[in-house]
Amino acid sequence: MTSARLVVLFALLWAFGIASPFKVLLTNYDGSIVYSLGKPTNPYYVPSPGKSTAVGSYSIGKNGVNWELDFVPFTVVVLNATIITGKVIEDTIEEYKKDDVYVADFLVGLQIISLIKGAELDESAITYLKSLSLPYLLIDDRVKCSSAIGKSVKNTGIVPPGPYVGKIESGMLSLFPTYATFYDQYDAFMTGATPNDDGSYAYARIWHPEQYEIMIPYPSKLYTSLLGLAQYPLAGRRFAINDIIDLDGIITGGGSREYARLYNNPKNETAPAMAKLIALGAVPLGKTKSATFAWGAWPDQTDDIPYSWNPRADGYLGLSASSYGSAAAIAAYPELDCTIGTDTEGVLRTTWRAVEVEGIITSAITLDSVGFLTRDPVLAQTIANVWEGEAKPALAPGPFAYPKKIIYPTEWFPVNSSAAQSLIDSWIANVTTVLGMTIEYQNTSQIFQEVVGYNGTMGEWTTNVSSLNIYDKWVTMGRQFVEDYGKEFGGRYPELDVSVRTPWAESPTYTKEYYDENTERAWEFTDFINNHVIPGNNDTCSDGLWIYQIADTGGGVPEYRDRTLDYFPDFAEAMRGASIAPFAPTTDITVPIGQIPYMSAISHVEEQLAITLNFVAHRGCDLALMEFLQSMCGRWLLR
Repeated sequence: MTSARLVVLFALLWAFGIASPFKVLLTNYDGSIVYSLGKPTNPYYVPSPGKSTAVGSYSIGKNGVNWELDFVPFTVVVLNATIITGKVIEDTIEEYKKDDVYVADFLVGLQIISLIKGAELDESAITYLKSLSLPYLLIDDRVKCSSAIGKSVKNTGIVPPGPYVGKIESGMLSLFPTYATFYDQYDAFMTGATPNDDGSYAYARIWHPEQYEIMIPYPSKLYTSLLGLAQYPLAGRRFAINDIIDLDGIITGGGSREYARLYNNPKNETAPAMAKLIALGAVPLGKTKSATFAWGAWPDQTDDIPYSWNPRADGYLGLSASSYGSAAAIAAYPELDCTIGTDTEGVLRTTWRAVEVEGIITSAITLDSVGFLTRDPVLAQTIANVWEGEAKPALAPGPFAYPKKIIYPTEWFPVNSSAAQSLIDSWIANVTTVLGMTIEYQNTSQIFQEVVGYNGTMGEWTTNVSSLNIYDKWVTMGRQFVEDYGKEFGGRYPELDVSVRTPWAESPTYTKEYYDENTERAWEFTDFINNHVIPGNNDTCSDGLWIYQIADTGGGVPEYRDRTLDYFPDFAEAMRGASIAPFAPTTDITVPIGQIPYMSAISHVEEQLAITLNFVAHRGCDLALMEFLQSMCGRWLLR
């Protein structure tokens, strides 16, 4: 508890009618509270004081006043000025209002902290503070004051700036961090989470009283504004974690109700890859939905954990593959800076082993990768540099310039819409002109037949590589889960989505010899892609960037969550483009290049469909790929 001397300025003004906007809406069993500040906005949240203790406690006494309210909105201002003027304080508070959590209603109590010992409040500061008529004013004892504005609070450490909730109890005023909330109207999250003092995380079980959706708390970025970017390059960046990834204090459900029911002890360690993001300053907000055990499935195959909703276009489009919760969240909620997903057979991908996969439910040992989704290309490059780029043997050492060649595989184009193909053609022409790149038209299938000596298609040759997923998932976790579940629940088999039931029924027929054969085939494919399709070089790491359009509907037409409305063309003589990078195993990114109109079968009006292109680089060239992304961003080439 902070040893402190506190001045309660203008305390009687509180008793004579200055009302706080603070209204408690709900007090939970653990002491956490949900409250409003008197305006029709989403409510705020204060975690359990038993797990997240006060950042400061101050003795105030009662001073003869009958305090009726237990909670007071509070603002902590941290200043770095030798002479603190009224304008300095006022400008700082105005700057805080740009934060997406802080609002003026938190200025009922005020604490002023100085980063400079011997700083002085001048007369204009004293005049300004008196004009605020605040019931509570705490001033750092390192700040000099020439007028009788009261006594100071002993400085025992820097409380981060931003909004707080002051709790008054037994003559003590304690300051607690507070969170704004957004409601999860697109069903992207399994749960929200807030940090505990011991480094673990606590469930934030809050429901919107009208929309009946869970509320996700998010902290003010002011709390991390004093962190140095050299040590904390992701300071304050908010992210969400796919539910097959461990987070200390939270159950890993794996996209399965029965798995979470059986293994219902919260994890006691955070997956190393997530721990690194947190150590770099990023802040997890919770866990997003996943297809069962990250087994990519169509929306109508996700009965176990209901499929998230796509906020784009008519609201009825699919989200694709296993990390659909993370995809919905980053598309829907501006409060998030990025989300984390995983990849086995093609969606979002860093080079294999560029990011640690410990603490993540295994799909295929030789294919699994972790990736991220973000709306911000600059942030994407930062994440790649600090998350992937630090002494990772899977990555080529840089720095590199961006690759100067687009490799255009002719058998993957044109896409399934003339409007989309026209957009792609014009975009590529623009990018290559602006960035000084060339286009190499390549028949990848022909090169494959010449190099590998196989007369069939790449799709036929790599079909059984997918069985690595079936074998590894069963051996590493499936068999044990089914056995444990049967022992616990009278011999029953767990209820699972069809995307898991079917391959697990087949898994006993997959021998180790068959597995080894397909592992060897995957490594042969790795050699083919990285030496003959996308070779490396010393200047740009990847000689070029191999492109394709990722949509399973052939590109340029909507992919609805209702498959009866969709058309899925064959992959002609090639193979699924999204499988190239996982089987290589190299890096792959998806970027938006524009949009085209389409007539929605759902809304019956014209909607806008986002068009993307994927770029695959030579194995280990993630950072060179990010240089390309950054170069496009700087020239407004991304849409």
